[in-house]
Amino acid sequence: MNKKYLILLLVIFHFSLTRAEISSKFVIDSKIKGTETIIIAVTPLTDKKQIKDLKVNVESNKNYLNVIRPKLISKNRNRPPRTKFKGPSEEIYKEYAKSVVFIGNYKRKGSGSGFIINYKGKKIITNWHVVQGSKKVRVWLKPENLVNERYMLDNLDSYEASVLKIDKEKDLALLEVIGLPNNIKPVQFGDYKNVNVGETAFAIGHPGDLIWSFNSGMVSQLRQDYKWKYNDSHHFADVIQIQVPINPGNSGGPLFNKNKKLIGVNTFTAEGENLNFAISVNDMIEFLNKPEKKIKENKYIQKKKKGPTWITKKDKKVKKNNIDKKYPNAQKGDMNENGSTDIWFLDENKNGKIDTAVIDANEDGIIETIAFDENENKNFEIFLFDDDLDGNADRAEIDEDDNGTSDVMAYDNDQDGKWDRYEKIS
Repeated sequence: MNKKYLILLLVIFHFSLTRAEISSKFVIDSKIKGTETIIIAVTPLTDKKQIKDLKVNVESNKNYLNVIRPKLISKNRNRPPRTKFKGPSEEIYKEYAKSVVFIGNYKRKGSGSGFIINYKGKKIITNWHVVQGSKKVRVWLKPENLVNERYMLDNLDSYEASVLKIDKEKDLALLEVIGLPNNIKPVQFGDYKNVNVGETAFAIGHPGDLIWSFNSGMVSQLRQDYKWKYNDSHHFADVIQIQVPINPGNSGGPLFNKNKKLIGVNTFTAEGENLNFAISVNDMIEFLNKPEKKIKENKYIQKKKKGPTWITKKDKKVKKNNIDKKYPNAQKGDMNENGSTDIWFLDENKNGKIDTAVIDANEDGIIETIAFDENENKNFEIFLFDDDLDGNADRAEIDEDDNGTSDVMAYDNDQDGKWDRYEKIS
């Protein structure tokens, strides 16, 4: 064989190993070559708080699917039949259905609707009571092929949304999601002053388990400075009284006029037949224009400047400082069996059992992956990946059922220590 081709094959073989998908079995099967003392730079990648957040979010999702959501659906006894629309109303749904999102608030054990606007970039508007008590909520976008709600929640990608600002009195909230697709069209604002009693209004939302439902109804009245209350809060805003069916899950969704302009935010119902209300678009604009309170810089953003997660062996000179951690007797392994150490097994809690693995797959002295075996059963349930080698986790894989295969992928798009999006691994 030509020597050049032999070298090329060797290079390709080595590249495929160093870039191979790292699984729990691949890590466990690594050949142990002894022990050594190593020193690892402390970065956000090594911070176990991320593991706690991941586990809480994944467990919350399971609880929501299996316990909370069925209860919400059973309470909804006033589901409107799906209506077929023709003419201009059809265009509203075609143009803006993808602009409407499904919001899950696990802390309050509820859900609602929201919609995308253009406000200093793409943001999401919803009701305060939809996100009440939470700084972060989960958001789903409309799938290309509409599925049932259970399938969507259990299998389709979701995003983590941060609550940027709220107005409890107006019952409004502004959310931000990092990494929204570019093809989503923000809704266009109308004017409350141009809304007329008797005109038809249109709503998109998620009543009960009927996700992305489209309904219409008459504007019954315009009520300025209207007051209403929930069990534990009081509210005040200009509202539009409508006969558009509003049910649990519609809260926070958009209300359109026949010209495809936003005229309100669907919010609450009153006792009686067809007494439904939406906060006026003008109140929403006033809420957006209120000065925002400055949010303190997240500690992960401060840590981000530290750089890669360097690993140093005991025989190399290292400057001692307070951001390095020493691990005596780390078990060293060789995943790709090329004679060089590329993985170290650690006993973080010092109970004699391996619970952490740090991986330098391309053997350049920088840790790209950290794996955690939380229950110390020789199966690593969580993997953190630093794809751009800046010391921050970009992705995580979670093995929910502890069977050696990852089930969920999480993404931290802006590397601020908060997980932005989750997707099922098929």
